[in-house]
Amino acid sequence: MSTWFDQAREIAVVDVAAALGLDVRGDHQSFGPCPGCGEATRANKGRRDRRGRCTVFAGGRAWKCRSNGSDGCGAQGDGLALASLVTAGQPHRELDSHEDWRPVRDFYAQYGWCDPEEDRPAPVRVPRKLPPARREDPSGQRPPLEEVLRLWAASVPVDRDAEGAAWIRLRGWDPVAFAALDLVRVIPADAELPRWAAYRDRVPWTQSGHRLLIRAFEPDPDEPGRLRWASLHARNLQADCDPGDKAAWPAMGTGSGAGLVMACGDDLAHEGAERRLVVVAEGVPDFLEWAHRPGRDYSVLGVWSGSATPGVAELVPDGWDVALRQHADKSGEDYARKLASLLPRGCKRHRLQPDETGRDDVARRQSGAPAADPMDGTIVQVELEPGGEPPDRDIPPPD
Repeated sequence: MSTWFDQAREIAVVDVAAALGLDVRGDHQSFGPCPGCGEATRANKGRRDRRGRCTVFAGGRAWKCRSNGSDGCGAQGDGLALASLVTAGQPHRELDSHEDWRPVRDFYAQYGWCDPEEDRPAPVRVPRKLPPARREDPSGQRPPLEEVLRLWAASVPVDRDAEGAAWIRLRGWDPVAFAALDLVRVIPADAELPRWAAYRDRVPWTQSGHRLLIRAFEPDPDEPGRLRWASLHARNLQADCDPGDKAAWPAMGTGSGAGLVMACGDDLAHEGAERRLVVVAEGVPDFLEWAHRPGRDYSVLGVWSGSATPGVAELVPDGWDVALRQHADKSGEDYARKLASLLPRGCKRHRLQPDETGRDDVARRQSGAPAADPMDGTIVQVELEPGGEPPDRDIPPPD
């Protein structure tokens, strides 16, 4: 059975700092004033520094007083140590008695973060104070391109990393073949990361497990119909990761992945494809499933939630066939319908016949029922009325 100490130590430092009324700054990476020395920022010796005096590290679980280029007053610890300094007025290591710890426990209990003390009136519950919202980048929530290119260059081919190779093999693919195509790379475990390469804004990708990188492209505003490299998408290589933690975008604010796609090159129409066909695959595994096939004679786009934008749809040359291989769930159907409504009018839309098992293309292949061709299992969608949405009825494919 966990104690109230165990429960308290689960609370992130920035949440404790905000609840104590401290000023959380710098995208949740610092706060002030320091409960030890009282300094609000790191400025000293005439140098200007607006960061909070205390830096937050270790995935949001620890803090330390810092000055410009040196340690500060020595105050440091986890969230419990921070709460002890503020509520009890002394370091937690100097709290000897039950009575000494009482104000600390009452603080956590009033936010519902730990069990209240027995035989005492329950503390008044107050709304949980959250850290201020992260600053949004007005330029479109994209990381600096030079940092994107630098991180990709510092990453290694997938066959040279044990976890990366295992992730590829788990899906029935050959790591050596993938390394040759350079569709994905793996961040070395000891790599130095830019600040935006952090999961949920706090945990570096090398610590959270998000070390598999896929290039993310956006429509080039200067050259209609072409793509330009804009960002990176990261996948978790840990075999036991929670499904909700499998993917990560750069910590650049809400919308950092909007309007981005996966692709094999910057021009679908001149990718070397012999067929006038674009395969639109949902998610990373299905994009890689169609993109890595030797001798493919079609172009491939990989999409995520937020990819179905007019700019993405305009990448497809007018008059081409489009195979929409969406997942058999509501979100997949919604994206397929939205993207179909945005495609050039001359394109013929081939939508994947819903699979009652809900399997994606990788799972179909592994179960022994692979789609040998992008058109396998698709039905032709009827043409749209001018300015209309895709109708609910379909027509069978031609003989």
